[in-house]
Amino acid sequence: MRFTLREMTRLRVPLLIWLMVSVVATVAGPFGTLDAMGVTGRALYWSLIAGGSIVLNAAAQHLTRDVRRTGRIAVGAGFVLVVSSAAHLANTLLFSAWGGFWDWAYLTGTVAMVTAAVHLVFWAIAPQDGPAGDDSDVFLRRLPLELRAPLVRIEAQDHYLKVVTQRGTTLILMRLSDAMAELSGQGLQVHRSHWVAVPAVTRHRREGARDLLVMADGAQVPVSRSFRAGAQELGLF
Repeated sequence: MRFTLREMTRLRVPLLIWLMVSVVATVAGPFGTLDAMGVTGRALYWSLIAGGSIVLNAAAQHLTRDVRRTGRIAVGAGFVLVVSSAAHLANTLLFSAWGGFWDWAYLTGTVAMVTAAVHLVFWAIAPQDGPAGDDSDVFLRRLPLELRAPLVRIEAQDHYLKVVTQRGTTLILMRLSDAMAELSGQGLQVHRSHWVAVPAVTRHRREGARDLLVMADGAQVPVSRSFRAGAQELGLF
């Protein structure tokens, strides 16, 4: 049930956007659809256009989650071209008065402005999902919006990092050394493959010759000998 509720939370925002855009476009009938179609036709047409745009936008965000700014710009430009070209083709087939380069250019410009505005809104609200005033905001922006919360721990797994926050777990493509550079002073490396947020350590336990830190998510993180002194200085055991 928890998985289902989490997935519903993730889907809520795009579903609301899809519903709002579909209703507004059905009533307003932009790009000549008011005169060319009835209410039912407009509702079906704009529901498909809005839904396809949201799906492609989600795919674009997934592709650019772990890439540099130039890569995000390139994928965003590709998204705009794909959506506007698909809508232009559909309009050309459906409406006899539609067609030509300038109609496509007008549609492309409109899609680009709307896409930029949506991304600007998400960029403006994104930092609010992390701890206010925390230097870890830069790192948290690499995570899905619904997981941006105080960190618990980070574990290196091959070329990926398993990131655990108070809201859940995800994998990102990143080196542990790069993550710690962005999280300078926010936690402690206790093993070559493990970083922990100090407030998320619930207790220390000894298992034979091994030191383990029990974390807020229930995981037991090993502390290697080379990092033992740093953990002791912070009072973790």
